[in-house]
This record gives sequence, C-alpha cells and structure tokens, in this order.
Amino acid sequence: MGAPDLDMAEPLHQVTLSPYCIDKTEVTVAAFRTCVQDGGCPPTDATDGLSWEKKTKKEIIKPEFCTWGKIGFDQHPMNCVDWNQATTYCAWTGGRLPTEAEWEYAARGTDGRKYPWGNEAPVPMRLNMSGKDDGWERTAPVGSYPKGASPFGALDMAGNVWEWTADGVASYDSKAVTNPQQSRPAGSPRIFRGGGWHNDAPARLRAEYRDWGGPGTRVDFIGFRCAHGVKL
Repeated sequence: MGAPDLDMAEPLHQVTLSPYCIDKTEVTVAAFRTCVQDGGCPPTDATDGLSWEKKTKKEIIKPEFCTWGKIGFDQHPMNCVDWNQATTYCAWTGGRLPTEAEWEYAARGTDGRKYPWGNEAPVPMRLNMSGKDDGWERTAPVGSYPKGASPFGALDMAGNVWEWTADGVASYDSKAVTNPQQSRPAGSPRIFRGGGWHNDAPARLRAEYRDWGGPGTRVDFIGFRCAHGVKL
C-alpha cells in the first residue's frame, strides 16, 4: 500500500486485510433517494450547507453541479454529501464506508499498479476526468467506463467523484499492518480517494493519492461507495 513518489502516500508498506466486499459502483442518486424515502437517511437539500472544508479554509460551493434533485441524474453518483451522510447511508445498507486500505486494494489489486486499469496514463476512454472528451462535462452515470475497471471489476475508482473513506488523516508507517484504520475524534478531517470529474492531473487520479477534508464538507466532486464485511 502507498507509493514512494507521492506526498502523503509514503512509505510503501505491507497490509493484510480480512475478507470484505465493496460496491461495484459509486452510490447513485436513485439509491440514496430510496434511503431517504425509507427513513434511513435524513432529507437532504443540495442548496443547503455546501462548503469545502480544507485545513483552515472554508469555501462556499455553489449547488449547480449537485446531482440530487436533477431530472435525468438518477444513475449519476450522489455527490454534495458529507462524510456523516455517507456513513449513515452505508449503515442503512448494513455496511460501512471502506477503510483507506480496503479502498486502495479494490482499486489496485496486488501488482502495484498506479491506476485501476494499469500503469498507462489516464485517457477519456477509461474515466470521467476534466473536460468534455470523455462525453460528460461533469459527473457521468456510474459504470460508464468499463475499460477503466479495477482488477476486481470495480468501476469509477478513478474519476467521476472522489470517494469518502472511513479513515481520519494520519501518516503511514513502514511496518506491516493488519486491517488498518485511522480513528480520529469527531469533527476531524477524513480521507477521500480516487479523483473526480474536475481533475486532469494524472497524479491526483492515481489509486494511491490521498486527499482530505472536514467531515462536514459537501461539494460536487465528492461522493462515496460502501463496503461490507464477510463472515467465513
């Protein structure tokens, strides 16, 4: 896990994980709506409380590119949700947010590749990235880029929207670890992974790249997928 050439992703270290499952795609608007209608998720308003909480800066985000409440966006990823909303949805499904290690393993497999599809640089046929060459100006329906699938068949693990993980922010250690998770106090920043529709820098779209924001961050380039433990 990790990378020797990316800030905050050093050093490389060995990780052992217990069996788990992870969603094939990011959670869609339609799926999130079902949770709201069932009472498992509180009602959300795409125009309420949008902000980008990064370190000591809080930037207000406009709601134009939020997928919630838009006609024709049912199969787009649910964005403009904060870490707490994502956690609540996953619990409603009987799951949870994946840890960083689980997310990275699902995206990279075991061969140390940089991107879900391999080591070749990102191109529009493999993911939804900045610009219109991939067919979408902003978010795309989940699973639109099968050529960008991970070794396990997970889709959109690069591009479309960044994805919340369960982990708080902490530096890696070189020691081998089992089932790592960085627990942090409530209100502490949380890690998200994968890059989004607004990125074109190859480094930010790598599976090892880490970024973070406050758990109240709600922006149009962050969504999530869920994981589930497996009993043997």
